Amino acid sequence: MWRQTKLLGRDHLLSKQIRPRLKEGRGFVLTGRHGSGKTAILERIVQNTPGKVVLVSAANTVKEILSDICLTWKLEVQDDKGKIRGRTSWLVSWMERAVLKQTDGMLLIDDIHQAPPALLRRLKLLRDRVTIIAAGVPPFKREELRRILWGLPEIQVKPLPTNEMTRIATAAAPVLQSRTPVADAVHAARGMPGQLIAALRGEITPESAKVQGEELDLSPLLLVVLAGVIMLRYLAHGLESTSLYLLGGIGMGIGIIFRFYVFRGMENRRR
Repeated sequence: MWRQTKLLGRDHLLSKQIRPRLKEGRGFVLTGRHGSGKTAILERIVQNTPGKVVLVSAANTVKEILSDICLTWKLEVQDDKGKIRGRTSWLVSWMERAVLKQTDGMLLIDDIHQAPPALLRRLKLLRDRVTIIAAGVPPFKREELRRILWGLPEIQVKPLPTNEMTRIATAAAPVLQSRTPVADAVHAARGMPGQLIAALRGEITPESAKVQGEELDLSPLLLVVLAGVIMLRYLAHGLESTSLYLLGGIGMGIGIIFRFYVFRGMENRRR
């Protein structure tokens, strides 16, 4: 959609953090929630960067990824006898051999958190040959993935402010022929450009929009509270009135303190 609207909402991020690294040929990792616009940033890099640049998705198969690289970089794929073969007959081993011969180029990998072990093994070999730029949703828990990303600076793609979201929504609404009010779509998207487009299409409402990581799962807390209430009920039978009042005051104080930290955590996750 950013191609139609000419608005990405990431001018500061591009000028201050991304373009300087691109000029120096350094890799990095874009991190952020689903729908924050990481893929759009990668597409923008491909569009504005000359030379051997290719964008692939780690959600695809290894064969599809190697095929995209070979086609975009216009590589000659040879069989085991050294004969150049056409695309329809390419094997994974042939494409891998052609890609590993490259000593320059820029490989952009979207959804890196979904990369299977077979892809990670090949990225380990490629990292010393080409510039790697990745994008994904943290945390990156797998050890082999952390090794691939080790040393690559992290650039966080945070939710956009309301004014930027309103600009994008105002430009995108006529393109999408949206009947959703701009203010409602912006409110439902919660700073996520991907969610904004869905909201303009009527796929998300302010009541139904959920952004991963925005809310805390309080179900374990409710179980603990319920168990505490049952324990206090039986404990209270053996206490006099003064002790019971003290116990109630202590319980109320603990509840207020706990509530303060829980809601503060929820607010921090929204930012």
